[in-house]
Amino acid sequence: MKILFNRRPIAGPWGGGSKVLSAIKDECLNRNYNVFFEEEIQLDINFDIIFCMDPRPTQTTDFNKLLLKKNKNSRSKIVQRIGDLGTHGKPELFELVKITSQLSDILIFPSLWAKNYLNSQHKKCFVIQNAPLKDFIIQKHNRTISNPLKIVSHHWSNNQLKGFDIYKKLDDYCKVRNTKFTFIGRKPDNLQLSNYINPLSVEDLILEIPKHDVYITASKNEAGANHVLEAMALGLPILYHKDGGSINEYCQNYGIAYDNFEDLIFIIENRKEDLQNLSNNMLYQRSSRDMACEYVNLFESLI
Repeated sequence: MKILFNRRPIAGPWGGGSKVLSAIKDECLNRNYNVFFEEEIQLDINFDIIFCMDPRPTQTTDFNKLLLKKNKNSRSKIVQRIGDLGTHGKPELFELVKITSQLSDILIFPSLWAKNYLNSQHKKCFVIQNAPLKDFIIQKHNRTISNPLKIVSHHWSNNQLKGFDIYKKLDDYCKVRNTKFTFIGRKPDNLQLSNYINPLSVEDLILEIPKHDVYITASKNEAGANHVLEAMALGLPILYHKDGGSINEYCQNYGIAYDNFEDLIFIIENRKEDLQNLSNNMLYQRSSRDMACEYVNLFESLI
């Protein structure tokens, strides 16, 4: 099988989409399939699968070129993963996805929430949830929630819709209360946080996150959130916003939802026993290899 990806994965502390792409690429290579990337669309090759990770144009290709390549080979299938619906301030991306989804043969969503959000009438839609790298997955552990409570979060995007307003309020609260909040990753330049750590490698992140008791995310309307999956795999219960989108699906049995900042503080101050019970039973085992196998199994079924 010959598979063309319209993006190249990026190594290092980048968003979950690149990690998903890298895992799928690795599984294709593991099965001895021929893998090609965006600039190689110009090669005289009849690709079996044209995988659209993101419909936005790059320097070397765009969706129209993918269509032209497909039209030259009736066996080719365009499989589009819809992992970003423009919900974080990119309405133009949502409009583009509505168009390209109608022109694709297969649609894959990282969550049922994302599928419902697009409200596509496409007949061949699949949901394959994201999953963290196997390195994050730990076996059963014993962790006692500490006092003071240690809370952590991490994002590789500094988009305001990741919830930085909540993180700032939490940081101010922790300055005067017996609690500690640490933020890892990229943040808006004008945002000052008491315990801030620059983006970390996978190896360092795996060491840093378990130093804390509870993970918080304030992000809303996430089509396929990876950050919470990494924290869950490392054994931390999640505090997540009720409007988190895919986060609610992913964290349903691994955390507690909150409505607003006041609700969040109530949970922190009054539900430590519930957090301890969650911590005692945290055992998330699905890895990015499992996820990638689902993608490549689907590719195989199309040929």
